[in-house]
Amino acid sequence: MKLVDLFCGCGGLSLGFQKAGFKIAAAFDNWDDAITVYHNNFNHPIVKLDLSDVTLSVAKISKYKPDMIIGGPPCQDFSSAGKRDENGGRGDLTVCYAKIVAAIKPEWFVMENVDRIIKTGKLVNAISIFKECGYGLTKTVLNASLCGVPQRRKRFIMIGHLGDRDDFMSDLLNERQDNKEMTIRDYFGNQIDINYYYRHPRSYARRGIFSVDEPSPTIRGVNRPMPEGYTLHPTDPVKTLEGIRPLTTLERSMIQTFPKNFKFIGTKTGMEQMIGNAVPVNLAKFVGDCIANYIGIDNTVNLNELRKEYPECIVKNSDVEINSDLTLEPDKNVLISLVKNDNVDLFLDGSARIYYTGKKFPSTVALNRLYYFMPYIKEKGIRDLYIIKLARVGSKHEVHPEADENDLRLVFEIEKIGQLYDNYRRVELKIWRTFTDTVLDKLLI
Repeated sequence: MKLVDLFCGCGGLSLGFQKAGFKIAAAFDNWDDAITVYHNNFNHPIVKLDLSDVTLSVAKISKYKPDMIIGGPPCQDFSSAGKRDENGGRGDLTVCYAKIVAAIKPEWFVMENVDRIIKTGKLVNAISIFKECGYGLTKTVLNASLCGVPQRRKRFIMIGHLGDRDDFMSDLLNERQDNKEMTIRDYFGNQIDINYYYRHPRSYARRGIFSVDEPSPTIRGVNRPMPEGYTLHPTDPVKTLEGIRPLTTLERSMIQTFPKNFKFIGTKTGMEQMIGNAVPVNLAKFVGDCIANYIGIDNTVNLNELRKEYPECIVKNSDVEINSDLTLEPDKNVLISLVKNDNVDLFLDGSARIYYTGKKFPSTVALNRLYYFMPYIKEKGIRDLYIIKLARVGSKHEVHPEADENDLRLVFEIEKIGQLYDNYRRVELKIWRTFTDTVLDKLLI
């Protein structure tokens, strides 16, 4: 599916949808600094365009014949960090976005904005335009920390699909969210060398010190140093300011889930602003994955790219000791996967220690959150619960010398914990009738 990104900024929405398997045909913005950064990180065209000129925009965007339009019209007029005046000028761009979509009429569109937009007349106008064109609409507010982002950032998402019913994707969006908020430590692991950091409050009636064992507050477009003589707030989780510092520009970009090698250039002020304005990459990927799941697109993981991104392993739970006292963790992700006939015996007797996927593996699976594994035995179903000690990219050549070492697979090193059920239970394999990605709590019902 081919799409274009409007008001693309430095590319958070584009990168997330690209990671979800969509092809970006072109992107459009009118901010020179962000256009430069976007150009340095993507191979497709980035076009400078004043999107408030609807007629010109429709003419230029139509040339790409998009199946989907995505975009986050500037939100400063609606934001709690701004003046909250929807008539400040930028709010009009939300209506311009709707008019552009209505004129081009792609099968799909996605619009992102701050959660406060739900209280504005501009959104009412935009929705009216979409409905007149025949779009079914799914509207929701997502907490990014439940969608693979270590940041408590709430964002309004509206997904439109021509000819569909309203709320067509609501259940899917709800089902795929995590049960627990992601913390900074969850995301960074040992890559971050602090336990607490300073984030400048909007007023000194609020705290300014935060722990890495909680989600970050919303990354804003400014990153001010801690002022000399800062007085601890009663709710600051420390008793001394020793060792406390603000997050770096790189750390802030990674909390927005941009990869470490994403190239930000320009002035510090400009970079901080575009990072704060961006859609978190993993939030965009979450939405893209849900759409791909809804459509049933055969989006597969690019194993070569995955190996570059995770050269050693994707997930590592090897420190978990398997014993009779092991407590199950209901909020952890579980991969249910069909077992091929030549491996069934190993799973029937519980002796399996490794599982190779086929050549294809769906990109909609939340790989970096996998914890448990359940083999699905044909004609039987699921029963036994394994822990994924290590997930990595490899090949069958490791144990079968005759196999091509460049024929990459996902490799799960697993160990049986026990039986989740007394008897085998049939479940629906939702992805290609081969995989299901869920959480343990839903299997304990």
